[in-house]
Amino acid sequence: MLESHREVFDYNGYYAGELARQVKYAALPQAAKVMQQLEALYVTSRDEMMNNAVIYLEFNEVIVSYYHELSTYQSVVLESLGKELKPALKISAEDTAVATFRVEYHASVRDVMKAFIRQSNRTTKFLQNCVHNDNDIHDICADRKMQELIAGIREMAMIQRKMVNMLQYWESQQLLNGLQMYYN
Repeated sequence: MLESHREVFDYNGYYAGELARQVKYAALPQAAKVMQQLEALYVTSRDEMMNNAVIYLEFNEVIVSYYHELSTYQSVVLESLGKELKPALKISAEDTAVATFRVEYHASVRDVMKAFIRQSNRTTKFLQNCVHNDNDIHDICADRKMQELIAGIREMAMIQRKMVNMLQYWESQQLLNGLQMYYN
């Protein structure tokens, strides 16, 4: 009985550790990088927006709304996910086992992450259209900062997809583990 209890702890500790590493070393730094790129693009485009405010209204709205989404996502989801995972991480051998994470928690975090990925894809598509279309904001869209921003948003969406897949796999493994324990 004690041996199976230890396996559950190590099992959850593994997934919690992997997700914590993804949050700490990939997701948070990439989010900070994209936020800096958004700020730089906004500063670059601000002067041009003053001259033709009507033309840049949609562009400005997309940049500002995505910046708001990203900052909210970073502070609410990523940082709170990192805090939620800490109890499942094995700090020392003397630590006691912790309860497994609830499937509902996995599902709600996964849904928020998927919504953020969809928003990132919409923003990327809009920015990509700005680059490919010959319009009045072509000077901003032809800028290297725009290309870097698009690449940064895509990379961040890829990191989030990996985290969503890991949460799904962890959830399915928890369900299988629960069924196995039930049948044993």
